[in-house]
Amino acid sequence: MLQYSPLALLVMQALASPANADEQAQEHQHQDTEVIVISASPLNRTELNSAQPISVLSGDELREKQAHTLGETLAKEPGINATHFARVASSPIIRGLDGPRVKIMQNGLDTADVSRGSPDHAVTTETSVAQQVEIMRGPATLLYGSGAIGGVVNVVDERIAQDFVGGTRGFFGGNLASVDNLRDINAGITTDVGSSVWHLDGFTRQSDDYSVPTFTNEEGEQVDTINNSFVDAAGGTLGVSYLFDNGYAGISYGRLEQSYGIPGHSHDDHEGESEQEHAEHEEETEAQPYADLEQDRFQLHAGVMDPIAGIEKLEVRYAYTDYQHQEIEADITATSFTNKQHELRLTANHHLSGNWYGAIGYHGFSQQQTTFGEEAYAPPSETDRHGFFWLAETQGADLNWQTGIRYEKVSAEAPSLMTGQNSYNFEPFSASFGASYQWHPEIRFNANVSHAQRAPTANELFANGAHLATQTYELGLGYELHQEGEHSYAVEPSQQHIALETSTGLDLGAHFESNGHHLNINFYANHIDNYIFESFTGVNSADLESHDEHDEHDEHEQHDEHDHDEGLTVVEYTQRDVVLFGYEINGLWQLDEQWRLQAFSDYTRAYTRDDQSNLPRIPSQRIGADLTYNQGNWETQVGYIWHSRQNRTAANESATPSYGLVNAQFNWFPQAFAQQNLSIYLKAENLTDKLAYVHTSYLKMNAPVAGRNFSIGLRGEF
Repeated sequence: MLQYSPLALLVMQALASPANADEQAQEHQHQDTEVIVISASPLNRTELNSAQPISVLSGDELREKQAHTLGETLAKEPGINATHFARVASSPIIRGLDGPRVKIMQNGLDTADVSRGSPDHAVTTETSVAQQVEIMRGPATLLYGSGAIGGVVNVVDERIAQDFVGGTRGFFGGNLASVDNLRDINAGITTDVGSSVWHLDGFTRQSDDYSVPTFTNEEGEQVDTINNSFVDAAGGTLGVSYLFDNGYAGISYGRLEQSYGIPGHSHDDHEGESEQEHAEHEEETEAQPYADLEQDRFQLHAGVMDPIAGIEKLEVRYAYTDYQHQEIEADITATSFTNKQHELRLTANHHLSGNWYGAIGYHGFSQQQTTFGEEAYAPPSETDRHGFFWLAETQGADLNWQTGIRYEKVSAEAPSLMTGQNSYNFEPFSASFGASYQWHPEIRFNANVSHAQRAPTANELFANGAHLATQTYELGLGYELHQEGEHSYAVEPSQQHIALETSTGLDLGAHFESNGHHLNINFYANHIDNYIFESFTGVNSADLESHDEHDEHDEHEQHDEHDHDEGLTVVEYTQRDVVLFGYEINGLWQLDEQWRLQAFSDYTRAYTRDDQSNLPRIPSQRIGADLTYNQGNWETQVGYIWHSRQNRTAANESATPSYGLVNAQFNWFPQAFAQQNLSIYLKAENLTDKLAYVHTSYLKMNAPVAGRNFSIGLRGEF
């Protein structure tokens, strides 16, 4: 059962029922001082007492930042950026790391989608019905597995209650926006029924293609709307928990359906077509490709307090997810992706001695992924993980020590693969040691040293095909190129040793809190040996021996008259030693009873250790600030975020100009509905209609940031 510190209970009780609209506005104003327990941590850590940098979005702050994608929802958090795949499928980037290095979870277990493999694949969490979003920066592999070497994002909702709610409570919200004609509605209810607690929530969201300031895309066309960037999504969750004297047991079912356009997802390779076939293809392209996604998810959570002597709490979490999405072109399924995944985590909390407490557990994971169709760039694969972990920490007033280890066995297999090695086994080992010290009543320091290992994913091992979302032809670590002629290359099984990605990281931080002011400062450095990333080869996929053109032209045409625009750039997954370092700073200053100032800045530098070449798609430095004025039952805010120019670029990557975005918001808390915590807001984003390109996006020059956007919405509770 979720445990809260005495301070957290006191704060939450005080904020539970604001008596009038003034108090409701004050709750919104001072919510940053609330102490929230991290639900994904078995040892009841909070943002303040963790040696590892952790932050939580909840309450009105989460509602105000909520967007369709998880990446855009978190994009303004220090150290967090977004892949920005045209607003339809944006994932979070933590300190320059994304994809398989960032674990995305729903209530402590993997989301089990395929978003980690491609930027055009959607993350299946939904923040509009979430209670809070927890962000753990830096290596977090001890509890969550080797897919968390860059960090963890855990989306927490109330689908399985761990305590009675005291009757019935719920929430509702809605939003309309101008830039993409957004229509968004969400609601949820939780109620006690005898010894059980039932929960139901749902949402629906529709938006059209979004507008941008007029610009010239890579094809030389004048564009003011990002074609094929629509979203049509809906989902719901039903959960029930049975509560008994010393624990709980619950089960839930969630369903998600989503269709969204895939901008920039074109097929340009049509050599050898007749005029009639070419005309038919031109007609087909009028129906733009889109993804049609479905996910069914079953979760089971149970916890028992003091089940046996020496064990304070025993908890089990299990999820089964059946995921699929089809990429449809001209009403025909071009490519299908499926994932069937089981995940189980058993955790036992125990008291070691004195003020030392620990948690020991097992984490099992079984995944079956298939891809078939014209963009099946990786074969069907099966991945199994078995992990054992132990965490320990002190829970004193001033100085807390935190340590832990994890051992894991990982197997990845592609049974249908006929050439090259079709199975790999790895044994990652991770450990960390940290401390949090209350040096002064207003000042707390934290430090954490970590050693974390990650096994390559199935895509990184077995990829061998065209990946149209990134406009590349991918070759996994299991393959390598061999030049056969001047313009001829063969793809052959690799002879290189595939090693574990090994990170050695250091985090240093400080937190200052005084009279309504607070300041967080974090510095980090991360050396990663055998870092896996896509390296440009300079080879065009049309020059691969397997390319159909080589069967249709003689050798002279292959070598001298080949049109390289017909193919894709070949990229090889490779392993290099790299360095990442940077900082995150954020603060809040309560200037007086009405005025407060919030500001943040972050920076990441990433390069290879041997020749200091830059890693691709690393976010630029940012500086931002929000100034808020609060007056009784209303408040207004204006903010600005500056993104510096990013000219530290990798091979075949262009620099991205700097830009600044101005945002404004007005919140009104109607006094007549104070008991419902009702708030109505007006929001303006990119108020100056700035043309802004996102360096971390694969569609940087074809899908910039949305233009000026006005939105109106409401949210409330009952």
